[in-house]
Amino acid sequence: MLKKYCLLLSISLSLSATGACHADEVAIKEDVHGVQFVTGGIGSEEVEAMEAFKKQFNLYFLFSEGKAGRVIDDIQLAILDTKNQPVFELAHAAPRVLLNLPSGKYQAVASYLGSEQRYRFVHDAKKTQRIILNWKNKIDEDTVEPISEDAPADATTTESP
Repeated sequence: MLKKYCLLLSISLSLSATGACHADEVAIKEDVHGVQFVTGGIGSEEVEAMEAFKKQFNLYFLFSEGKAGRVIDDIQLAILDTKNQPVFELAHAAPRVLLNLPSGKYQAVASYLGSEQRYRFVHDAKKTQRIILNWKNKIDEDTVEPISEDAPADATTTESP
């Protein structure tokens, strides 16, 4: 009986530690251009961890696919200025990316499984801006869970004070 209890306890602790590791991986990083960012949002622990960072950043990207808006990762993301020079680059973005950019005109270039999207936007650094990029892939919509946020069909921008 004691052996079963110890085994169950050690399994429970291992599973708890695994969940904490994923949430701990969500941290502020810096890209090659010196822009600080946070990326994550796979699993509820990472989503919760990212919520703690939201107020520190003025730009939020969410990547999804299909009508159901299933979140996707491994996105190639570049943000270009008006001279088509990169100001931010991330090779393997998770479904959510938080970052700070100064006010200006930009173009987001995002690639997922060889399919590229370009989205031009004007950014006001004094406001929080959300951009959702959705790939309309032919996936089995009945087998995916919708994202918990509003998932428009195409790239959109939402601003809040």
